[in-house]
Amino acid sequence: MNNAILFFYNINVSNVEKINKNYYFNYLNNNYGVYSYNRDVLEARSIYSLNLELLNKGLIGYEIISTITGEILFIYEGNYYIMMKFPDIQNRMINYQDILDFNFEIDSNKYKNLDKSNWGFSWSNKIDFIDYQFGQMKNKFPILDSTIDYFIGVWENAISYYNDNVKEPEKKYVCHKRTSVTMDLLEFLNPLNFVIDYKERDIGEYLKSYVTTKNFSIHSFDNIFKYLSRNNIILLISRILFPSYFFDLYEKIIVDKLNEKEILKVIDKKSNIIHLLKYIFDRYRDLNIPYIDWIKKSD
Repeated sequence: MNNAILFFYNINVSNVEKINKNYYFNYLNNNYGVYSYNRDVLEARSIYSLNLELLNKGLIGYEIISTITGEILFIYEGNYYIMMKFPDIQNRMINYQDILDFNFEIDSNKYKNLDKSNWGFSWSNKIDFIDYQFGQMKNKFPILDSTIDYFIGVWENAISYYNDNVKEPEKKYVCHKRTSVTMDLLEFLNPLNFVIDYKERDIGEYLKSYVTTKNFSIHSFDNIFKYLSRNNIILLISRILFPSYFFDLYEKIIVDKLNEKEILKVIDKKSNIIHLLKYIFDRYRDLNIPYIDWIKKSD
């Protein structure tokens, strides 16, 4: 990698450290990372432009460094990589206030290939794929096989609820592919995690992570809910209903060979998701938000 950094960036370093698939070094008292790039190659230029826009808006975050020929990515040993300069921050775990404060409204027309806001369409396509994929291998995964139908049913419910009730808002924001209670600030600020979507994406994913991994008091979330409109609440319900917490682990089990027993951790917490949704429905009952019958009847 030392020679690749010299060739592509004209930076001569010898102190490059490899951690997992990424490389790190210090140059002129700044810390840099050379990251394995796993997103769509066609998104790289948009990610770079978005990174510049956010830095110009005052975000204290990473700076993507282009090569000496102006490219965003380079190839090393058959894989794509991208270089970024680290932000000068003290790292820590994020909290929900970080998500609320990360408030960058964006013109999504400038970044169409980063726009992930058509939930009904993308959820429908992915669930069809998973239904087919797992049908070919279910005998290999008895724990998944005994539980996946429930979560596919919940996913289908999320699609229906979204399609039937959401009036898509005009405002879109810089969001993250996923937010979670295990996410640190450096990961939160990494532009390789950025997408364009509704704010409820980040809020909903963080809440699901929280209630499926921690002991919690439902009233600790009051600050999140108090500024949301009726349509925002319906979007948030749709996002929380979408069982990403199950299918993210499903993908790691199928693709990355994670131990299948890891899925039991979120299966045991599914009642917490229902409890959270009931709280939201009951809190906003005066707004005449459509209630999901099976959640209303659940214990």
